Amino acid sequence: MNQKEILERLKGGLIVSCYAGPDFNEEMGKPETMVCVARSCIAGGAKAIRTNWENVAAVKAAVDVPVIGLKKIYKSGDMITGDFRITPTLREVEELLKAGADGVAVDGTIRERYDELTLEQFIRAVKKEFDAFVIADISTVEEGVAAWNFGADMVGTTLSGYTPYSKNPLPFGHLPSPEPDYEIIRELRDAGVSYIVAEGRITNGEKMRKALDAGAHSVVIGTSITEPRKIVKTILMDAGF
Repeated sequence: MNQKEILERLKGGLIVSCYAGPDFNEEMGKPETMVCVARSCIAGGAKAIRTNWENVAAVKAAVDVPVIGLKKIYKSGDMITGDFRITPTLREVEELLKAGADGVAVDGTIRERYDELTLEQFIRAVKKEFDAFVIADISTVEEGVAAWNFGADMVGTTLSGYTPYSKNPLPFGHLPSPEPDYEIIRELRDAGVSYIVAEGRITNGEKMRKALDAGAHSVVIGTSITEPRKIVKTILMDAGF
């Protein structure tokens, strides 16, 4: 599946993040579970699946939509407190593509990298060596513009709010979930980024529509669909428990 085909399939559509593993959503961290979730999401109208390395091969074998793979590498800690990067080196890119991913999500932030390459060298190497579809996950407009200029096919707002230097830093898993960052979508479009994936704190169709209207090419929703534990916590919190 080439770049043009993936972009066309994703246009105006919903990507569901089926992320589950020992670091996050561990109760559902089995490939067979994520396959069932992915199939159900596709049956409901999702245009693509985003999932972690542990589940890529099984999910890809079960669905006929683009599968975007990622692999989080931790230097310390866990999902909430840890220092991690998203698909930070060429090794992880190769593993994801060998597992069957149609594209990869990579870390596009200015944080310390886990290899000897600059972000520009890394993205250009991914394109040259693997000819892979690349989504750069960023936390600021400046990061998004840089990743786009370095050759990323799309820029994702996944990390907006989740780096210390984000405009409004937030802890992972914060409840109640704050509003999505619509402003960064508009600013990225105004800065010349053509293809934006809106991700982060989008919990329903109204918020998805706002993200698309702000200029997103497509939208990712994860927790609100694929993590029952947090869904239940949110319902109980809203009910006053």
